[in-house]
Amino acid sequence: MIDLGLARVGRLVQHTPQTWKAIHVAGTNGKGSICAYLSAMLTASGLSHARFTSPHLIDRWDCIAVDGKPVPEIVFREAEEAVKQRDRDGRIGATEFELLTATAFEIFHRQKVEYGVVEVGLGGKLDATNVLKQKAVTVIAKIGLDHQSFLGNTIEEITLQKAGIMRPGVPCVVDASNQTSVLRVIEEHAQAVGAELHYASTRGTADAVAGEKFEPHQIQNLACAHTAFRLACPDHDQPLAYFLPSIKHMQWPGRLQTINISKITGRQQEALLDGAHNPQSAEVLAQYVEKHLRRGGRPVSWVLAATQGKDMDGIFSLLLKPGDLVTAVRFGSVEGMPWVKPADPAQLLQLAVRHGAEEATIHDAGDDVKGALIRASEVAKDGPLAVHFRCAYSDTSLRNFLTTMAPSHLIIVCGHAVWAGGPKNGWDEAEWLIEGFQQGETPTFIEHIKTGVRLLGQDESATLVFSGGATRKQIHLSEARSYYNLGRANNWFGLLPWGGCPSPSSDPAPESRMLLEERALDSYDNVLLSVIAFWRRHAAWPQRMTIVSHEFKRERILHGHCAAIGFPLDNVGFVGINPPCVDSAGSASSGASDEKRQIMKGVQLALGQWADDPHGVGSQLMSKKVERNHWATRRPLFETDEERQRSGVATRWLWDSMHEGLVRGVKMPWGGESK
Repeated sequence: MIDLGLARVGRLVQHTPQTWKAIHVAGTNGKGSICAYLSAMLTASGLSHARFTSPHLIDRWDCIAVDGKPVPEIVFREAEEAVKQRDRDGRIGATEFELLTATAFEIFHRQKVEYGVVEVGLGGKLDATNVLKQKAVTVIAKIGLDHQSFLGNTIEEITLQKAGIMRPGVPCVVDASNQTSVLRVIEEHAQAVGAELHYASTRGTADAVAGEKFEPHQIQNLACAHTAFRLACPDHDQPLAYFLPSIKHMQWPGRLQTINISKITGRQQEALLDGAHNPQSAEVLAQYVEKHLRRGGRPVSWVLAATQGKDMDGIFSLLLKPGDLVTAVRFGSVEGMPWVKPADPAQLLQLAVRHGAEEATIHDAGDDVKGALIRASEVAKDGPLAVHFRCAYSDTSLRNFLTTMAPSHLIIVCGHAVWAGGPKNGWDEAEWLIEGFQQGETPTFIEHIKTGVRLLGQDESATLVFSGGATRKQIHLSEARSYYNLGRANNWFGLLPWGGCPSPSSDPAPESRMLLEERALDSYDNVLLSVIAFWRRHAAWPQRMTIVSHEFKRERILHGHCAAIGFPLDNVGFVGINPPCVDSAGSASSGASDEKRQIMKGVQLALGQWADDPHGVGSQLMSKKVERNHWATRRPLFETDEERQRSGVATRWLWDSMHEGLVRGVKMPWGGESK
């Protein structure tokens, strides 16, 4: 929901020190680009900084960047959980955006950045980001009519809300191309607050970028960004030409972005992606399309999706021309933004025809984004194709579309113990929480981690999942997170031969190719929950798996668990590394202790139990799982009913009402049948 106000978010961030200087950017159009330009300038100046913009493109964490690179998912989730715990403990009831804002500020503090570039989410005065304390400069970009139900019915009322980010004595940069009534409201509010205004001039900016491929609106945004940078960082003042190399290599995803969709449609020509959300931004998009796509009067093939309540009549009047070819599609649920609802494709098509679209070629693709792209490519042939998605960037059906190489290979490292931390970085067994029979095995756990990372570095199509729940009553730390912490402490991730998965924005840290599955309580869970975690991240099931665990568990995991859930065994690999004193068959070797021998006999017994109960839902195996669940966590396979339905996985609640399991004998979406 959207519920503007600062009381809740103020409580969330009251214990997060704002040790960094903020550059706060408001406006209707251009504020995201201004933030991106500022980030490029800070990077070129060698200044540590973080950036928070919204909405997110694909995942919640890609709206937060540190030193120009999206924050890794694992870093994001650590900070997010701390913020959510505050929300629960204080019974604050914060909104999704307030939680996201507080998470961003928490990450800024933890990363010890010097500057924070923050984009206003909605409006300004009552927006969650306006809890900022150390503002070095504020920026007000181009203002137009948008979100009238929240900000006011006139452009003057909307302007007053956005001007609410001003602070006494803090300079405010204003886009001078705003209409006269907007500038008058800004000037009156600045005088009342005591803020000094600085109008961004494009005269010098246009001269600096002469000969470069910048559109008029981009030049205006550059002028705002450069003026703000000079005010915020006076000791690093440089002419705009100094920053151009960094700026030219920057791409702002979803804004006049050129994309390659050949892997989806076979189309060799690139397509244009943009998310114009109101008539003002649609005018910019229309000018770009007219200049670059409609050369020679060619019609444009459009793929259109929109949010309910947007002025699509005004937007289509600018974008569409007689003879254009239109395919409409409905985007799916947007993670973290449940209030965003898709417009009906049929209604979009009716409106498109009224604005000149070729009625004989319009197509309602329903909710099939891939089908919409294929259809539009077919009718476009070698002509221009533009994709206009508004507020659908984080729709999971777009993940593979926006990622140049969707991962298909799942690597699972099964957890067996918890590294609690310590100065020896895991090489001292005293730093581990282990069972008595696991003495001497911690070097094996380390080898499991290193093997998983090595396999990840050998395959650009892979995602690595550390799997294991909080199985020790001494600490509420999962096996998975402790394994990740150990890898980071030893810098094993930094030695990977690549910089992360291809991204629409920039190359993220290697950790972006890693996931934590923190609920597994046995090896069956390691497999099934990791498969689901992979799907949740990539909106696609893995085509193959490689599992890293003890060699003596090979039979149980491959012909037991993988066969039970119906994952094709021809597509499963296994890397087994046994602890000392255990042979490949799972028997204790001659040098093993009596306790180790008894334990290995138990392993053989468990193999028989899993053969009789392949899903581990009977009383014997389930009791072991319950014993490990020290924190009495309910165990659903999916987070929501909507996610469960979208997955296509048939599930049922088990007899204890704590665990959710697969329905046996049913075809699974990853290819096989649950046994």
